[in-house]
Amino acid sequence: MGQSQESDLFNFYKGGNKYKKPVRYVLFDSSVGDSKKEVDNKTYFYMGGETFIFDAKINKMDTCLVDKSKFTFDKSEDLQQKAYQFYKEKKQMEERKMKLKNPIPYPVTDFSPYFKIYVLEKTHKNTLLKYEVDWIYYTF
Repeated sequence: MGQSQESDLFNFYKGGNKYKKPVRYVLFDSSVGDSKKEVDNKTYFYMGGETFIFDAKINKMDTCLVDKSKFTFDKSEDLQQKAYQFYKEKKQMEERKMKLKNPIPYPVTDFSPYFKIYVLEKTHKNTLLKYEVDWIYYTF
């Protein structure tokens, strides 16, 4: 895992194995109804029924050139399904490691810990703002 930060990892239970969060990119596009609101050094992105928050005190922001960047974008409305699939696969792997005969009834109550999410916003012709965000609302 190299130089992973604590925020790049998650575990299912206290003291359990740590897994690296997959990185997901979502594109902010106001022309399709995405909106953002800035309040007290925090930027709220409302996209496809999901809410992401960028806190300037905690999260990082960067700029990059569109030409040099190779991003695979996810639709914000698809993140919940992808997070559930990822959770299910990792949970099954954890159960196999523990050699359990019966699966642990561990329901998903929150999808936000499983992905490291960046919102990308196009500013000028060749520039993107890349916000590291927290996923604070998801549709169940």
